[in-house]
Amino acid sequence: MLPAERRQFILNELYKNKAVTVNDLAQQLDVTTMTIRRDLQHLEEGGLVEKSHGGAVLVESSVKEATYRNRKLVHIEEKRRMAAAALPLIESSMSIYLDAGTTNFELAELMAKQRWDNLTVVTNDLAIAQVLTPVMGLYVILLGGHIDVESSSTCGVLATNMVRAMHFDICFLGTQAITPDWRIMTANAEKIDVKRACLQASDKVVLLADHSKFKKHKLYYILDLWDMDVLVSDYQASAEEASLFEEHQVQFIRV
Repeated sequence: MLPAERRQFILNELYKNKAVTVNDLAQQLDVTTMTIRRDLQHLEEGGLVEKSHGGAVLVESSVKEATYRNRKLVHIEEKRRMAAAALPLIESSMSIYLDAGTTNFELAELMAKQRWDNLTVVTNDLAIAQVLTPVMGLYVILLGGHIDVESSSTCGVLATNMVRAMHFDICFLGTQAITPDWRIMTANAEKIDVKRACLQASDKVVLLADHSKFKKHKLYYILDLWDMDVLVSDYQASAEEASLFEEHQVQFIRV
């Protein structure tokens, strides 16, 4: 296994378990503990993990979100499958909102390869705006406001006021956490009103969330999962959970 593949594995394990040990990783990857320590050192130097005694923890908490760079490196294949499942929901001549986030970035990458006719895209994600701006047939609007360094996105009162003056056919939202009682949470208070305004401005709301976002908590409540129209995820829902989705009229697209 290449070093990059090992480090990707370590990041995925951290997102699942929040902490890893050198010995466990060495066993799982069939390498020496020295190799694992070098990998953890490399990841720490990149600001992705924090080394602890005998292992490492993810640089994330209920009051702090993981960096955009960190999140972009994990669950890449799952995010690409979710993006591919969401793409057919978009048609030319629509007005859509793409929320900041790495899964919506993958959706934007797919959109950049398509042909569009008069599609309006509003986003608060700087990277998404850069990807879509050169695409023929797209009219791209970037929300103003405070730039959040961790997520490379705009937020706050100025962004919220812009959204309140708009209408979207579809809003594609992302999230940092979905609690066991199906509340959508964030570590950043400035994102709350932007997401709520998007919900109010949209005919249809689609949530894209990979399995690592479920059964987690962050500090601030945004919305309930039941406020969504569609959930696109690789999450393995139980029969009871699938019944709940149906009861609340949330279409579940599993990838």
